[in-house]
Amino acid sequence: MSPPRECPCHSGLRYSVCCRPLHTGEAAAARPETLMRSRYSAFALGLGAYLVETLAATHPDRGRPAAELARELGQAHLTQRYMGLTIFPARADEVLFHARIFVQGRDQSFVELSSFVREAGGWRYAAGDLVPASAFGSELGALTRDAFLTHLKTAAAPAPPGPTPPR
Repeated sequence: MSPPRECPCHSGLRYSVCCRPLHTGEAAAARPETLMRSRYSAFALGLGAYLVETLAATHPDRGRPAAELARELGQAHLTQRYMGLTIFPARADEVLFHARIFVQGRDQSFVELSSFVREAGGWRYAAGDLVPASAFGSELGALTRDAFLTHLKTAAAPAPPGPTPPR
């Protein structure tokens, strides 16, 4: 498969000057947002080895065999369509983003707050919290880190107890 003309990270730049230099090792991500964009593109292009290489040493997936993980991550593009990426403001070591992804025609889009660490002279993906994009409604267009965290807490909170059934 030949490389795409436009970058799959939806930056508006050509792939050859945007994410490709990171994917080929010609450049390193200067910021977490750059690494996150390159990882989104790597998912879209099926570059599983790059996705494994850019995981932090502390990421739970590092405990799996690298070749198996790379194969699994590299196959995501066969069933998923990566239709858009929007970045929202967050802290210096975080990226808050909305990924528009469709699986077999069904919207599986999500919002993630990702955290990154500096390792081996570059940024690495450490962890992320996801919430389905549909949970944000009209708020999605101007999402903030605080609003995301509020939704995350709401989604993780146990349901309030219902009425006690009569005996």
